[in-house]
Amino acid sequence: MRYGYIAYSISVIVRTIGFLTTGFLVLIAEALHSITDVLVIIVLNLSSRISRKPADLHHPLGHGLASNIGSLIAGVSFISIISYELVKEGVYRFLTPSVSENQIVGIAFMLASLIPLLLVFITLRKDGDMPEVVAMRYELRNDMLSGLSAVLAISVSSIVPHADAGVSIAIGVIIAYSGFKLVLENARMLLGHSPDESFYRKIESVVTKFEEVRDVHDVIATYIGSNRLHVDMHVTVDGEMRVRDADQLTVRIMDSLLQSIPEIAYASIHVCAEGKERIRTTYHEVVGRDRD
Repeated sequence: MRYGYIAYSISVIVRTIGFLTTGFLVLIAEALHSITDVLVIIVLNLSSRISRKPADLHHPLGHGLASNIGSLIAGVSFISIISYELVKEGVYRFLTPSVSENQIVGIAFMLASLIPLLLVFITLRKDGDMPEVVAMRYELRNDMLSGLSAVLAISVSSIVPHADAGVSIAIGVIIAYSGFKLVLENARMLLGHSPDESFYRKIESVVTKFEEVRDVHDVIATYIGSNRLHVDMHVTVDGEMRVRDADQLTVRIMDSLLQSIPEIAYASIHVCAEGKERIRTTYHEVVGRDRD
């Protein structure tokens, strides 16, 4: 993440110098865009550090969702700040077009400011799918798209004075869409999103391999962080099984689940006696109703 700070700092300096040299308003607008990006990255970095904190008394399942909160803030920033400012600037330039004679110099400054961002973007493609990394890739991609639109606007400004306005508005819409997707993905996690049906079939396959297990039911899995799940389940066994044996069975089941499904971070396994009437659980009231 620290390379992101360096890349954006270089980009802001280059764009600001470019504006002072050429007078192209789009350059200072892109510099302000990058400053907003840096503020978003700071939020993501702080939330990522919090998410790595171990579980404690008040957060027994850890702090993994802090990353999703940071990404949600970043997504809102895309929509409410960056896209709004770009569209507003595009409308302003459309109504009051201006032409500068330093096109080549302006293009050179804009392209130079994109180089550090591109290098960091390529590096982050190898860093997995942590929410803060995904959000930063969105940020970098949006900044580069916006920068290329600025290059295009500068290139044709002498021929089509309104070109920069149209391109800026289009990029603002693209950024708003990316921000909306980021908000949607992380909001689902914060609301207790559950994996798809194939995950539940995999759990059933692992648990029912034990001879002592008659069936597994009322399985509920929810995300508690990036690729981290908390699972709650009930297994039915012979009603005459001793408590000690049942306890040892749950340990073996847990070990098997962790080996077969590494996304599981925590699991609660409830042992039920065969023939006993099932308790009406959350699964029965909510999840089971949707799957019956």
